[in-house]
Amino acid sequence: MYRVQDNHELRAVLAMSFTDFNELNGIMVANWKLFESLLRRQTWVQSILQTMERSRNGIMHSGELPAEDIERIGANIRHWMKQTGG
Repeated sequence: MYRVQDNHELRAVLAMSFTDFNELNGIMVANWKLFESLLRRQTWVQSILQTMERSRNGIMHSGELPAEDIERIGANIRHWMKQTGG
């Protein structure tokens, strides 16, 4: 859910929209029983989310990602989608 804030761009309203990969990892670990049948291995989830978090931090702090990091993100997303049936 989004809303316009002070005539600027749309802003998220739900707290989940502000969750970063590190926090998402903690949520999933704390509630693993809900995710286990879909994701199977916590170490796999943690590895992908840690990799994505490093890339996210670089981008969000005005950095640029090298081509191999962009390719890695794409591979991780494809792997995640294949694993989760998405």
